[in-house]
Amino acid sequence: MRLPRHDRTGSLEVKMTPMIDVVFLLLIFFVWTSSFETPEYDLPSALAEVPAGGSEANTDQPPPVEAFDEIVVKLLVRGGLPVIEFGGQPVESTEVLQERLAEVIALGVQPPVIIDPESEVTMERTVAAYDAARAAGADRVLYATAAE
Repeated sequence: MRLPRHDRTGSLEVKMTPMIDVVFLLLIFFVWTSSFETPEYDLPSALAEVPAGGSEANTDQPPPVEAFDEIVVKLLVRGGLPVIEFGGQPVESTEVLQERLAEVIALGVQPPVIIDPESEVTMERTVAAYDAARAAGADRVLYATAAE
């Protein structure tokens, strides 16, 4: 019986089609599992944006930037009347709430605004507070819920 001869002089052929299939599958996997949320919201930072017309070297006056992790707006009912609390202080109306939120956002920080309504607060008041926060320029407005 004769053994088959193997020519070592022939070139080795590499098939590219399976390799391209694997690359496309990996691409689809990484696009599917990636998160497109900006990482600035996930990491704490004490840096603020430089205001227009200002410079970082100007040390005449420190910038009025406070560190805000989150802004909590509580919606309460006291004596049958609705009350809005911003930073622990009562606010007269949603228009005043919108102005105060706009002042904070004008500082160059963008903390999440958390609306925390009591169970007696109507949905209309809750949505009005949400609309005021969005109109003030807040990007992330969240609702707080009670833990069970």
